[in-house]
Amino acid sequence: MTTDTVADPRPSALRTIWEHSWRLLVGIISGVGAFFLVFESYLAEPASNVTHMDLLILLDVVCGIATFLLYPLRRRHPVPVVAAIVVLSTFSALSAGICAMAVISLATRRKKYEIAGITLLLAVCSIAGDKLLPAPEPVMWWEALLYNGLFIGVIVLTGLYIGGRRQLLQSLRDQARSAERENQAHIHTARADERTRIAREMHDVLAHRLSLVALHAGALEYRTDLSAEATRGTATVIRENAHMALGELREVLGMLRDPNTLFVDEDARPQPTLGQLRELISQSHEVGTEVKLTLGPGLEDRLALLPDSTGRHLYRVIQEGLTNARRHAPGVPVELCLEGRPGKRIQVRMSNPMPQSAEPGISAAAGTLPISGLGLTGLQERLRLADGGMVVSAQENEEFVLKAWLPWQK
Repeated sequence: MTTDTVADPRPSALRTIWEHSWRLLVGIISGVGAFFLVFESYLAEPASNVTHMDLLILLDVVCGIATFLLYPLRRRHPVPVVAAIVVLSTFSALSAGICAMAVISLATRRKKYEIAGITLLLAVCSIAGDKLLPAPEPVMWWEALLYNGLFIGVIVLTGLYIGGRRQLLQSLRDQARSAERENQAHIHTARADERTRIAREMHDVLAHRLSLVALHAGALEYRTDLSAEATRGTATVIRENAHMALGELREVLGMLRDPNTLFVDEDARPQPTLGQLRELISQSHEVGTEVKLTLGPGLEDRLALLPDSTGRHLYRVIQEGLTNARRHAPGVPVELCLEGRPGKRIQVRMSNPMPQSAEPGISAAAGTLPISGLGLTGLQERLRLADGGMVVSAQENEEFVLKAWLPWQK
C-alpha cells in the first residue's frame, strides 16, 4: 500500500472557482458600498455639465476597475501587484475593498519586511486619498489618522491570523502524512519480518522432512538386496514424512494467505523443543546417520528448566545440523554435545568427519539433494535475534564443527 491515505481530496471545478472568486466578489461589493458612501451627495444631485467631481468619479471608476483586474494576479507577483493596488486605491474609493483583501492576502505570507513596506505605503496612500477624495462628513485630522490606523491594523492582523492558521493546518497535515508514512513503513517491515520468519521455519521443517524422503527413496532405488519387510518399512517412512511435510507446508501457506498473519505469535503454533530430541536422533539413525549424544554434567536434570523458546531454537539448530550432515556426509557418524547451566548459557556442538565413503544408495540420494544455502543463514538470524550466536568451521583434522550458543535465563 503506497497511497497516501491522508492526502487532501481533489476539489471539484465549482469549488475551485468559488475559492478563487469569493474574495474578489467581497472586495467588489465592499468597494461599491464605499464608492456610493463617498459620492452619495453628488450622485443624488448630478451637475448639468462636466465638472471636477465628474472627472474625479471617472478616475475613481477607472482605477477601481484596474484593481479588479490586478487582484487575481497577486498570487504570481504578490508584492508588486499589491503595491500597485494600494497606489491605485489612493484615487479610488471603489478599490477600497479590493485593497483591503489584497493587503490581507499579502499579510498571510507572514513576511515581516513585505508587511512593513506595504503597511507604510498603505498609510501614506490613505492619508493622500483622504485629501483627494471628498469625505461624506468633515473629520478632524487626528480622527482620520485614528480611523486609518485602525483600518490598517485590523486588515494586517487579520492577514497574520489567517496565515498563522494556514501554517498550523499545513503543519498538522504534514505531521499526519509523516505519521501515516511511518505507520505504513512499520507495517511493511513487520510483514517482511514475519514472512522471513515463516520462510525460515519452512526451510527448517521441509529441508529435514524432504531429506529423509530423498535418502529413503535413494535406498529403494539403488539397494537391490533389501528384503520385502525392509522395503515396506522404508516406503512407510517415505509416506509418513511426505504427509508430515505436506501438512506443515499447508499450514505455512495458509498463514501466508491469511491477511491477519502480521503479528502472529510464534508460540501460537505447535513448535518442537528439546523434548523431541530423542525422536530426531532416532530418525537420523533410521537413515544411516549415527548420532552420539553427550550431555554435560547434570544437564539432563536441568533441561526441564530451559525456556521453550530456547529449546525450540536449539532443536532447529540440531535439526539443520543433522540435515546438512545427511546431505554432505551421508553415512558418517555425528557427535552431538550439549552443555550449559541456568543463568549462564547453553551450547551445542556438532561435529562429523569429512566423508570418505558411504553406502551407494545413500550417497547417490544425497548427491541429488538441492543445496539452498539458506539454512545456516536462517539459523544465524534466529540465534542473533535471541542474543545468541553460531560458528561453523572446518578443523585441521578434517572435521566439520558447528557451535551454537544461547543465553539461559533463570
